[in-house]
Amino acid sequence: MTSFYPTVASRASNSLGITRLLFQLNQDQSAILDLQKQLSTGRRIERPSEDPSAAIRALAAQRGNEFKSQVGDNLQSADTILSATESTLAQAQSILTEMRGVAVSATGTTLSAEEIDAFSQQVQSGLDQLISLANKKFRDQYIFGGSEVRTNPVTLDGNTVQFTADGSALETVSDYSSTVAANIPANEAFGVRSNEVIGKADLNPALTLDTPLENLNRGVGVRNSAVRISDGVDVIDLDLSTAYNVADVTEALSGLSLSGRNVEASISSSGITVRFADGLGGLLRISEVGSGSMANDLGINNDTTTGLSPVTGQDIDPIATGRTNLADLFGGSGIGGPNSFRIYQGDEEYVVSTLTLETVEDLTNAIKRSGANVDAELESGRFLTLRSTESGTALQIGENGSDLASRLGLRTFDTDTQVNELNFGQGLSLNDNGPDLVFTRINGSLLRVDLSGVKTVTDVLDRINNHVDNQVPTLRITAGLKAIGNGITLSSPSGAQNISVANVGGSQAAWSLGLVPIGESSSSGSPSGSNNVIEGTDVSGVEVEGAFNSLIRLREAVESGRPEDMVRIAEAIEDDIQRMSLSRGVLGARQQSISALRDLNAEQQIQLTEAESNELDADLAKTISDLAAREAAMQASLQLMSQASQLSLFNYL
Repeated sequence: MTSFYPTVASRASNSLGITRLLFQLNQDQSAILDLQKQLSTGRRIERPSEDPSAAIRALAAQRGNEFKSQVGDNLQSADTILSATESTLAQAQSILTEMRGVAVSATGTTLSAEEIDAFSQQVQSGLDQLISLANKKFRDQYIFGGSEVRTNPVTLDGNTVQFTADGSALETVSDYSSTVAANIPANEAFGVRSNEVIGKADLNPALTLDTPLENLNRGVGVRNSAVRISDGVDVIDLDLSTAYNVADVTEALSGLSLSGRNVEASISSSGITVRFADGLGGLLRISEVGSGSMANDLGINNDTTTGLSPVTGQDIDPIATGRTNLADLFGGSGIGGPNSFRIYQGDEEYVVSTLTLETVEDLTNAIKRSGANVDAELESGRFLTLRSTESGTALQIGENGSDLASRLGLRTFDTDTQVNELNFGQGLSLNDNGPDLVFTRINGSLLRVDLSGVKTVTDVLDRINNHVDNQVPTLRITAGLKAIGNGITLSSPSGAQNISVANVGGSQAAWSLGLVPIGESSSSGSPSGSNNVIEGTDVSGVEVEGAFNSLIRLREAVESGRPEDMVRIAEAIEDDIQRMSLSRGVLGARQQSISALRDLNAEQQIQLTEAESNELDADLAKTISDLAAREAAMQASLQLMSQASQLSLFNYL
């Protein structure tokens, strides 16, 4: 309601009275104008200064509403992309179902030339359609490109399909501090990356002064606190809570003195050693302070032992990082060299040399730059891993005259390779009873070898080399692994005839081990210096387990007339269909989640709009009531002014 200045008093001057009355009139007019603005604009305040606290709350609501509006657009876009992805996967799954029918039709039968040509064209057509679907664009972005939406995911290169995008999903903001995947990467839907070739050798880097404490204990790190060190007389609690690397710990320990004897700390390739600097013995006990555990984490807690100097720390097992020097690997013995190893993909081979390389990151980058279609990375700080991104070929890793591939644990056909991993997991096909291989020696005599029960490649080599009938030096056939590449070599002193190897009985071991080409009856040696040698082929490696690889293998099996491969290929296509079905299920679940998020987002927008309205918008009913009151007050003010300002004869008495 309005307020009034007091009326003109009899002792006030005429000028003061007029000023008071005009001020009252201006106040009423200003209030009426403000209320009229509120009615015309619908806003209670026009400037933040009119109500600062309400303005702050309103601005926060506006910012929240703008963010939620963008989130709504994001979710709408993601839902649209996922819908397009679902329809694309439905077409792809239909193609795979058709290809499974081709594999089943070609299983266990001898195909005519016309059938081979028809099936081959049908499979090639299916492969072309599948590649086209994998490279489908929606809203000018590749829907299976992962986070690289401007790069086509797959390319056809001769008889191979190469994955050129990345395997991560495109994330879109769905709320504060949360995102939702807006697409399905090609690897999840089609399968475009192989299983890992995981290095079997722990890189086991040597401990250095620069090793961060967070890299110790296989990456678990240490729980920074204090440690207690004592000689039985003096006790020092050493605060190591701010230590960052091993040097910080050794320097802090080396700065201590117990009963006048200086303490020094040093490192070995695996742990920390603490002793008295004078080299003499004596009680030297290191323990925890309170509930801390840093002494344990550093491997120097000897509270439960005799506690004598020197304190030889346990292995605290640092992990490797991209910055780890190659010379520090394997406990400081390094990788030797410079050496190299070979990567094989189909008919292509690539050499990776360690010349000029210094760190683990240099090595992984050299692998990626070798030209091979592979991904290389460091797994859990302990192992090197490689994945093939090329469908239609096997990824095989062999030596190049050194033992580098074996040393890194990457060689796919090594002495410790499990035989059931050979031939893409099909292993060896052996006789139930009796010998599996028959060798013809240089004098024409036969050597029969039974491979039943072998588990590793070493077992196979030992069965041949240690056979009781294979111990005559001039006739002995020696089995080993190739120095360059992969595969088994058989060598014997030269003689009257070449050595040979063949399957025996119903065994297919010679084929399964790569000693005899599939379909051939035997392999014969050839002179090599003073020896007669048979060079086996590589039957190891991994391949991409995906739709493109399955169709390429299906086409090759049809064209090569090998229906015996159809069972494995049909199973692989069935796995591809299951993978695609799972991807479609994930899409459906993700779309349901997005729908729920959109509903929640819309509700929150309504709430924020309401909060903003409560702070800024005028209450029309109240404003109209206030306007009427103000107009009445102004009318009263005018009447008062007229009464107070009128002149009569009495004003001059």
